[in-house]
Amino acid sequence: MALFKQLLKLHKGNVPLEDFFTEIVAYVLCENKDLLFSWLNYSHVLESSNYVEACVVTQKTYKHPVTGDEKRPDIVIELSNGESYDLVFIESKIGSSEGYNQLPDYAEILDSLTGYRYKHLVYITRNFEPKTESYVFQNISQSDVKFQQLRWHQFYQFLLTQPDSELKQEITTFMKEYQMAQNNQFSSSNILALANFPSALELMDQVMWERLVHEFEKVSEDRRSLAYRKREAFMRMRQYGHYTMGNWMPQGKMASNLGFFLKTTDISEYPILGLEILVAPNSPTRVEITKKMKEICIQYNWKSYNLDVPGVWSGISWKKSIRDFLATEDHVASIENFLLESLDEWRTIRQSYPELPWVAASDNDIESVQEP
Repeated sequence: MALFKQLLKLHKGNVPLEDFFTEIVAYVLCENKDLLFSWLNYSHVLESSNYVEACVVTQKTYKHPVTGDEKRPDIVIELSNGESYDLVFIESKIGSSEGYNQLPDYAEILDSLTGYRYKHLVYITRNFEPKTESYVFQNISQSDVKFQQLRWHQFYQFLLTQPDSELKQEITTFMKEYQMAQNNQFSSSNILALANFPSALELMDQVMWERLVHEFEKVSEDRRSLAYRKREAFMRMRQYGHYTMGNWMPQGKMASNLGFFLKTTDISEYPILGLEILVAPNSPTRVEITKKMKEICIQYNWKSYNLDVPGVWSGISWKKSIRDFLATEDHVASIENFLLESLDEWRTIRQSYPELPWVAASDNDIESVQEP
């Protein structure tokens, strides 16, 4: 087994894939300055060839110039040619998408920093997740900050142009194993997925759009047309990698998702299904809501994530791997029953915690939310 994959497995549950790989890349770029300069030039981030110094760090903290909140770009690179300094923020995503307002926040921080000749914000992702400059610079006018979007498969292709070494071999092997080497060609697994997608979608639809959707609307008190919910489910699959029905609770900026969570960080992993209740980073009652969520997890044995982490989406969930249902005679019925059980749990929780802002949005209250 490849070294990096084995090390990640030893820490599974403690070290997220994105953080683990960020540290690997930062270490390599820090230790090999020629590689760093070559990659910046190859990627057209900074095309100067006269750098003499560079400092590469991870998880460096900056204060937002407006809110004062602490923000930590994944990688910060400071370069010097002996006379002037350039600065690069890198935000990396592998198994997730952009956190709430991350890129606009980093752009504002970069814009506020002085003493640099060039300032660049780089967003590098495994999956296709396009961002526009109008979005990234929404709070900045006439900024000298530059934004560039890259994909991890481009970094993989760059590494292939470099001299062979054991470290290079380990990194490229790790990237292939975690689907970061994919380019603009269909792989055999892509073609297999495409061929089987219609039948898989039909099975998911049998679960989602018969009894389950009606029970969801009863519990959530959010009634919308079936056509609307199906369009929303495809939008969620496109943007977030899950085929779910959900609702928005604007008073506390909470959201729910029920269904199939398809995106995985490892091709060998099975999709997850279940129910999650989320609270947004900018919820006006976030502290009170997360406190209640902790109580719910203790009382009802739900799982939680990010409840003590500010500035990110947090939540609780009732989920299982689809693998747990493969031994049953009727997969559709077994999965549907499990999801119905999760709704029963949510109904009980809503009754036990009436002080939480469960009221669903009206048509006029629906807003675009960027989930994790």
